[in-house]
This record gives sequence, C-alpha cells and structure tokens, in this order.
Amino acid sequence: MSLFPHLRSHLRFRGGAAFVALLLLLTACGGDGGSAGSSDESDQSSDSGADSADESTLACAGAGELDPADFVDPTLDTNTFQPLKPGTQWVRGGSTLVGGREVPYQVISTMSDVIRTIDGVPAIAMLDESEDAGEIAQVGIDYLALDKDGNVWLVGGYTEDYEGGEFTNSEDHWLGTADGATIGVLTPAEMTADTPFWCIGGDSEEDPSVGLPVETGVSDCVEFGCFDDIRIVQEGQAGAPDNEYKYYAPGVGVVRNIPLNASLHQDRFELLNLIELSPEGLIEVSERVLDLEDHAREVVPDVYGDTPVSKRAGG
Repeated sequence: MSLFPHLRSHLRFRGGAAFVALLLLLTACGGDGGSAGSSDESDQSSDSGADSADESTLACAGAGELDPADFVDPTLDTNTFQPLKPGTQWVRGGSTLVGGREVPYQVISTMSDVIRTIDGVPAIAMLDESEDAGEIAQVGIDYLALDKDGNVWLVGGYTEDYEGGEFTNSEDHWLGTADGATIGVLTPAEMTADTPFWCIGGDSEEDPSVGLPVETGVSDCVEFGCFDDIRIVQEGQAGAPDNEYKYYAPGVGVVRNIPLNASLHQDRFELLNLIELSPEGLIEVSERVLDLEDHAREVVPDVYGDTPVSKRAGG
C-alpha cells in the first residue's frame, strides 16, 4: 500500500453492515480490542499487538464481497477522521530508514476527483507521492469508498517504486476482491476503546492490514498545529500488527505516525501542511492519477488491462 500500508472467506457481507457484523463476531470470540495507552507511551512497542496475532488474523477472516447498495458517493465526505473532499492535500514529513541509515522522509497525499467503480462500488482515488532524502521513492494510488454509515473502506491500490528517479517496479496492485485481495475498513466512522481489531485489507500477495484502537480523546501538537479529540490507532499486518501508531485528528486525518517494533523502515512523520488546491491544481492531480492508471495497464495488465477507464467526478 502507499501511504496507508496491509484469510479469505466466501461469506457475503453488506457494506456498513459488514463492519458492524464483524465487530460483533470478534467481540463474541473474545476480542476485547481495547489497548490502553497514551501519546507519551507511543514510542514503545505494543504488547497488545504482539500478543494478539490470532485476534488480528481473525479480523480479516470474514472479509468478502460488498453490496453496492450500502455505498454512497465518496465525495460526500462524511467521515471526519478521513476527509475525502477532492482537492485536499496533506504534506507530512519526518524520517525513514534506508539501508539502515536514517534519512529525511516526506509524503504528499492528495485527494483527486477521479472515481473508479470497484466491485460495483464508487471509489475515489488518493494520490500518494513519497521522497527519501529528497529523491522520489514511491508514487501510488489508494482507492477509498464510503458506506452509508460513514466508514471509509480501502478497496484497491497501485504503487510504483522508483530508484534514481527512474521507475523500477510495482509490487502493490489490486482492485477489489479479484485474485484473492482483501477489502476492509481504513477508517471507521465510530471507534471506542472497546472496538476490536478490524480488517483494513490489502493485496493478495501479502498479509492484510488490521487496525486496533489505542486511545481516544487525545490532545497533541505537530508542526502544522494543535488538535484535540485525536484517535490513536495501531496499524500493521495481521501477522505483525504492532507496526505503527497513527494519530487521526477530526476534520484533518492523520497528523502523526510513530513506528513500533514490526516497522521495517521505522517511518516517523507528522503533518506539516494542509492545503486546499485550486481548481487548476485539482485538474493537474487528477490527470496524474489517470496517467498513472494508464501506466498500470502496461505494467500489470492482468489487474488493470481490461478494466474500464476511471472518470473524473462530474465528467
């Protein structure tokens, strides 16, 4: 996955109802989900993640097909912890490890107005561009869908890797449940300390990602500003869920990322700027998404080759 990095089942669930039903199932199976913590403790490894591999794996065991009737136009932007408004751009910066050496890291995420239908569900494309030590490292797309309950789902993605400014390969490419990929909820509309692990999903080539609440109602300051009512969410792959803590601020989204033990590159970043693009800027970003999809048809024709061309909202 790009910015937001990832037991298949033949059960058929309905959009928002799928998430609620899955939480009830996990609670009945003993997943208490609550992991007490504080922002001061976030640099430490998460014992709950290390001790809960079975629970985190179970979170994705019920992932299945979606019912398009449970989904709405994603540009309605009803989840305050994951804004979907076209033209919203987040600039985040910090550090990452490259070859065991800590280097500056920056990622720019921009909500385009490109809409792709995936498994019958409309999904908006978010463009992610990351740099290591000032050099482009990855460019990718996350496809995000919105259900009637306000949950934001991750339903597809495409990421290109770069070295020396040149494209090298794509290891992350999936659309919906085709080829065994797992769909799930990136950002729940509602979350409490008692919410159990939920499935975020991901490419069939890797363990799907999961989320778990750490703390709610947190106050924190980053370079861009100070925020209240923050959610701290532990995210990581089902087999190693203690990858990172993400701080979600209402009306803004992710404002801080703190790596945990399972994090390979120890990405650490915070929100530096939040921008609303001009109409011209939005057009430019959306055209880049469409160009990236065109390249995906050449690079991974088995995934993108025969799929319909995405359309800009209102186009």
